[in-house]
Amino acid sequence: MRKRLGELLVLAATVTALGCSEKDATKCQEALDGTRKSVAAADAALTNQWRERSYKYCADQASLTTLDREIAEKTSADTAAKAAEAQRLALNAGLLKTFVTWAGDNRIAPDHASVSPKCDGDDPDAGAPKPSTDPKATERFCTATRTAGSNTLSARYWEADKTILLFMTKAPAPASCDDLGPNKVLKSFDVLAANGGSIKRTVCELGGTLAGMHAVVSQAANAAVYIYSPSYLLKDAALKKIAGE
Repeated sequence: MRKRLGELLVLAATVTALGCSEKDATKCQEALDGTRKSVAAADAALTNQWRERSYKYCADQASLTTLDREIAEKTSADTAAKAAEAQRLALNAGLLKTFVTWAGDNRIAPDHASVSPKCDGDDPDAGAPKPSTDPKATERFCTATRTAGSNTLSARYWEADKTILLFMTKAPAPASCDDLGPNKVLKSFDVLAANGGSIKRTVCELGGTLAGMHAVVSQAANAAVYIYSPSYLLKDAALKKIAGE
């Protein structure tokens, strides 16, 4: 009789335990899927909610361990990506500040933008261009360059009329006209991107030390940033097309 009573008590306890258990395979899978989608969307609050639901309904501890590892790896990757992007934006701001200052300092005498500018037709190993008595000899472009960290700044000007000039560099992150100082947007338009999509390109008129000059910027990483005199477009068909003229 006592043995029978003991068996009944064990059975009752087992039934009670099963009845109180909240583990549910369907809800578990739903919670795991929800957690992973929230992780992919970088929604921390929703990730925590779905994770708690996973622990509530999932009986398999291995799947929960895997889930926590995936959350940790994604969080670590997101943190690293944000830090890298912040560094890239800081480098972008520093480069463009240097670029604008350099352009402003050399717009009057672009031939002084480097110690040895090179002109079309010159011997590349001859150093600075030599003055010529032939007026036609100066009907050509010259280029002056300097480095700014790992970046190159270049000035291209018409030797016979140095007010016809262009300054150019490449920015690691997308640039805007506001990055170049006071400006008035003249136009914005979409252009085809390398990935088959489109990016926004903007043409603006600059103020401050670059007053009267125009700029072209693009909302793409590693895109060229141009600052130029409007008259330069008459000499350079490629930039004229880039500027949407």
